Amino acid sequence: MGVVAVVIFLLGVARFYDRDTGFSSLISIGDLLTESKVTALRQVPHYVYESSAGYDGAYYVQLAMHPTLDNPELTKAIDNLPYRAKRILFCWTAWAAGLGRPAWIVQAHALLNVAAWLGLAVVLLRWFPLNSWDNLFRWAAVLFSHGVCMSVRHSLVDAPSLLLVALAMRWLEDGRSRAGAVTLALAGLGKETSLLATAGVNFDWRAPRTWLRTAAVVGLITLPLLGWSGYVRWKFGPADDPGLGNFTWPLAGYAEKLVAAWRDVAPPGSALLHWAVFATVLSLTAQWLFFVLRWRPTERWWRVGVAFAVMMAFLSTPVWEGYPGAATRVLLPMTLAFNVLVPRGRRWLPLLLVGNLSVAASVFEFSPPNEFYTVRGDSTLATSVRVVPEGWHGPERHLQQQWRWSSGPAKVRLVNEGNVPVSVAVRGFTSSVEGFRSVRVMAGEKLLWGDNVGQGQAEFRFGVTLPPGETVLDFVTDAPATKVGTDPRQLAFQVSNLEIVVGPTRASR
Repeated sequence: MGVVAVVIFLLGVARFYDRDTGFSSLISIGDLLTESKVTALRQVPHYVYESSAGYDGAYYVQLAMHPTLDNPELTKAIDNLPYRAKRILFCWTAWAAGLGRPAWIVQAHALLNVAAWLGLAVVLLRWFPLNSWDNLFRWAAVLFSHGVCMSVRHSLVDAPSLLLVALAMRWLEDGRSRAGAVTLALAGLGKETSLLATAGVNFDWRAPRTWLRTAAVVGLITLPLLGWSGYVRWKFGPADDPGLGNFTWPLAGYAEKLVAAWRDVAPPGSALLHWAVFATVLSLTAQWLFFVLRWRPTERWWRVGVAFAVMMAFLSTPVWEGYPGAATRVLLPMTLAFNVLVPRGRRWLPLLLVGNLSVAASVFEFSPPNEFYTVRGDSTLATSVRVVPEGWHGPERHLQQQWRWSSGPAKVRLVNEGNVPVSVAVRGFTSSVEGFRSVRVMAGEKLLWGDNVGQGQAEFRFGVTLPPGETVLDFVTDAPATKVGTDPRQLAFQVSNLEIVVGPTRASR
């Protein structure tokens, strides 16, 4: 079953591969960053998310291209550069894995979390050997926890940092204190909060005479991060936001998130995503209560878990907000410690299940970049047809539905990159944002399809021959766009599940 889990993970990752941009869609680079990106990234083919600022991985990949921080473009390309530059370890790793070549660095950065996931799958066998269903569940629950999957999906530093924390704990348990300390120091260079795991170093709270030695060891572990942070501060000055905005009064951020999650699921027919978010909040709640109510200061893993549980109490809105939010990845060491320490046996099974409910939200992380169209048909001819949407809002998806909204007239450019004409059958659905409006599809002056459509889905079908080169399908409407609710966009009509079936023309058969 462990092999099956690994195969499922790799198949999920494989869905993000594109023949032109590789695995770069895992980095979440938004088009709102286009003007500020470093030159090295602009010159490399990579996937760009429309109408999006992207996510943190878009900043780290640019740091990976300039890991000595010597490129002046970084100050414009990366928000709060002094803060993000402290997390340099995995940028160095991607640079080294990519041999300093920008195109290779992008792919290495995108796949670094995948490698970390596979490494973590091996390291976790130390505590969860796959010789029982209980261990299999705990092993898979950590690997498919929302925090790990979110880190993989957006090429973040959290899963690789968790791998280093797990390795350090293994060395410490084996009595290899130096290896454990070095690994924790590296984890701190990957993400500063990983240093909370120094709670796992050898420590006897009942022997005050050993406290000074333990403090000295912890101090040595933090030295690499302090040294690098000093270099960053010397180079760029203090951070505008050192990250203190991520913390607030005890349990204030958590309470706000809990109330918001409950409000989202209270109405009948709430979306599955809202239920997954609520389940994630319950999961972290169960983990937090386990450490707070079950006092075990002599246990190494308990000290690690409770250190992150204390941090959880102070996390503020920016960490909790979202669906489900960043808290799951920030608290990954707590999740691992929870699964290590929850006692075996049926009596503890309900707690174990509730504490791992964040897996329900992980499903939403493995939806690859969606488009509102699919191209299929003759295997040779279909690969020669390229689709270029123009004038649409960004693609959206829910379950099997994929769509784009227009704010008025929009185009779909069909580029036949072959040397012979091809026949295309087009099918899809359209609907108006409100009321009824005329929607027509034109190819130049030729009407391919037209009808009055309302808010219900109206199917359209038509055929067209594509000569070599570009054919433009114009989607036009007779009514202006409007705003709906709190959506800031101007919306006119929607086109969903567009199918483009390519085949030979009659003359070429």
